[in-house]
Amino acid sequence: MNILDKTIAVFAPGMGLKRANARAMLDQYRERDYAAARNGRRNRGWRSRSTSANVEIAGALSSLRDRAREFVRDSWQGQRILDVLVSHAVGTGITVVPNTGSDRADNRFRMLWQDWLGGADAEGVMDFGAMQALAVRSMIEGGESVLRFIDPNIDQAGGLVPLWLQGLEGDQIDSTKDRGLSGDNFRLGVELGDYHRRQALWLHPEHPGDMTLAGARNSTRVPWNDLCHLYRPLRWGQIRGVSWFSAILLTGKEDQDLIEAAIVQARTQASFAGFLKRQPGGVNVLAAKKDEDGKKITKIEPGTIADIGDSDIAFANPSSQSSFQEIHVAAMQGMAAGAWMTYDQLTGDLTRANYSSLRAGKIEFRRLVEQLQWGILAPRMVMPTVRRFTGRALLAGMLPQRRGGYPVDLIMPANEPIDPKKDMEADILAVRSGRMSPQEFMSSWGVDWRKSLEDAAAFFAAADKAKVTLDIDPRRPAQGGPQRVEMEQQP
Repeated sequence: MNILDKTIAVFAPGMGLKRANARAMLDQYRERDYAAARNGRRNRGWRSRSTSANVEIAGALSSLRDRAREFVRDSWQGQRILDVLVSHAVGTGITVVPNTGSDRADNRFRMLWQDWLGGADAEGVMDFGAMQALAVRSMIEGGESVLRFIDPNIDQAGGLVPLWLQGLEGDQIDSTKDRGLSGDNFRLGVELGDYHRRQALWLHPEHPGDMTLAGARNSTRVPWNDLCHLYRPLRWGQIRGVSWFSAILLTGKEDQDLIEAAIVQARTQASFAGFLKRQPGGVNVLAAKKDEDGKKITKIEPGTIADIGDSDIAFANPSSQSSFQEIHVAAMQGMAAGAWMTYDQLTGDLTRANYSSLRAGKIEFRRLVEQLQWGILAPRMVMPTVRRFTGRALLAGMLPQRRGGYPVDLIMPANEPIDPKKDMEADILAVRSGRMSPQEFMSSWGVDWRKSLEDAAAFFAAADKAKVTLDIDPRRPAQGGPQRVEMEQQP
């Protein structure tokens, strides 16, 4: 009890007792707090704010984006992270397969789609698969990217479905279009409707970093249905994306500095430096030469035996002790975990890996890649593009109207097996046990199962016609065993 409580207890014992009980209850509540929520010695330097996702992003968006790009430009780690994630998430492109239930409609859609893929880029540089890869790369590096739909006329499209895609970086979203400045329902360049439903993006006509007069022009409104805005939401209500490198940038930068310091240390240790000690005014007993700057320097040539009299020479002996390896490996492991991948994927170091460890690590990695594929890329890039393509083909009269429309299936890039024989046997058992359908099994290898069946039927029909017997024929027993006898159908 403090002095005030003691004084009150003397003149009003009942009131003093109530105050003492209240203080005891407060002490109990304080003791029940979470350790991470206390303001003690261990948490003194812990700063946190109760701000929304958009407030946090607004102040850091540009800096994180610029530093992430610099990290990718100047470090092999950044390049490697982008290459691994993009190659597994997209590969050569997510495959679109029509599934209307009609072979005629499927073939017509497939032919139009295959023809259009090569001319999808509004700039005429990439096909749709390459644009997918660059869009994902831009999203991971800068936090977000935009694909804008352009509707050319038939003549401009060159006989293809009149649809072009224009790839844009997140820098071209006008972040100054904010409700705090404009008074409208804008947030960081995104126009919002009821319940924060997206209505449009405000885009600069040119990249603001081009340093041209065109880049300084006012932004224009592009309706939401005319674009695909790719980013990874991390909190409810988040409308802009942040670089995926944000959690590992500091570690990556410090590791770069560590590597540079280790290289300088190694170069210094490899240098053979000596120091000649003599009395003041003494004569240099070794011949001195001048360097490029005109300064005198004494060198000892190989095989030289010199009499230095009473002088003394001391050689530099730098310490060879270093904890570089342990610190560097720990930094690489942390960066790999923060980038969704395993240590061996980031560094290529397989010295301590085996089949079990590789498979265990890749299972987790593939789960995360599936989240990216089916949670972001499929619903927010590929499927909107397919719907726009179908609509433009219908308007151009290249596809006939169908009551059921033109539904499609998506086939993601195949996951290369760690041990092909073991993985293939496991997949076959999964199909036979009913855990996986034959269609899912064939699609998991990144191929259209219908086309595979058609190709196999055509191939073996040609082989039968030519009377050629091949060991790869699944109709024959494996490894020259006895012929299988087909069961007669029961009446």
